[in-house]
Amino acid sequence: MKSSTIYSIKTIFLSLLAMLLVACNDLTVGPEPVNTPESNFDQLWQEFDRMYGQFAVKQIDWNAVYEKYRPLVKPQMTDNQLFDVIAQMLGELNDGHVWLVKPGPDYRRYDSGPNYPTNEFDLKVVKKYITDSHEIGTADGLNVLYGKLDGNIGYLYFVDLGQNPKFYERAVDETLAALADTKGIVIDVRNLAGGDDRSGQVVANRFASTRKLFMKTRFRNGPRHTDFTTAVDWYVEPAGTFRYAKPVVLLTNRITQSAGETFTLAMRQNANVTHIGDTTFGVFSDNPKRELPNGWIYALSSGDFRAADGKSYEGIGIEPKQRVVNPKDDLAAGHDVVLAKAIAMLSK
Repeated sequence: MKSSTIYSIKTIFLSLLAMLLVACNDLTVGPEPVNTPESNFDQLWQEFDRMYGQFAVKQIDWNAVYEKYRPLVKPQMTDNQLFDVIAQMLGELNDGHVWLVKPGPDYRRYDSGPNYPTNEFDLKVVKKYITDSHEIGTADGLNVLYGKLDGNIGYLYFVDLGQNPKFYERAVDETLAALADTKGIVIDVRNLAGGDDRSGQVVANRFASTRKLFMKTRFRNGPRHTDFTTAVDWYVEPAGTFRYAKPVVLLTNRITQSAGETFTLAMRQNANVTHIGDTTFGVFSDNPKRELPNGWIYALSSGDFRAADGKSYEGIGIEPKQRVVNPKDDLAAGHDVVLAKAIAMLSK
């Protein structure tokens, strides 16, 4: 009798467990998404409506954008026609962190932001100015370059900030130990296109004398355009084994973006730093990637990043204290006017 009862209980338990697992699987997987021009367009619009963090900053009426472009989507339209309509809609955002990719043999990519020239910086030209240069990187390539310029001036160039913060702690330890006796340092983030904001903070801390707020960040977390997480305060403060208190000139250009810009915000809070070059790109927020039912991939800016004074530089960029740019003819002739200006400033 006891054995039969136990068997019955086990049978009931296993049946319930199987039903639960099937139910959980159904909840996790869900129905197969519909793959039509209309459903792909609507899903993308809805995801932006729920996740995009800059409608208020850019003063965009997203519902009006829908009303403008949704009638252009037809059931029998081709992939390329649908791509063109979505690209036009995303163009309304003018956001360099927003893009759309159609993978495969007929690959297409659309970037929402402005197309700034990429030929106003040449690392090969820069290297002609450097003596005793050293490179730090990974198996993926170069990340950091440092050395000395004429007049006992240090030079530190970041290709990106894409490695983890510990990598940059070690890199800056090595760099500042080697450049400790210089009279000043040029930090070059021209063409720096992104990375980890924490890595930039780690570097900026080495040039700080006091603790200062440099940025506030928050992210969309609800259906309303005003639904955001609580803002997080970011500070730059003295830290690390090696620090540098002598004059620093920071170089940026129109391609300096994302983590390069949050790094610029941090460095500008340090009293020994002067920012010259060109205005930065103007894309700060993180940009998670999403996929449509048709396999297309897109990215959107989910955050609202502000400077210490509460101002958003999205779509604007950070203007340097002194604007200096490289004329194409000078760069082609092997002259970096921006770097030469920085050297002159630190040689005084």
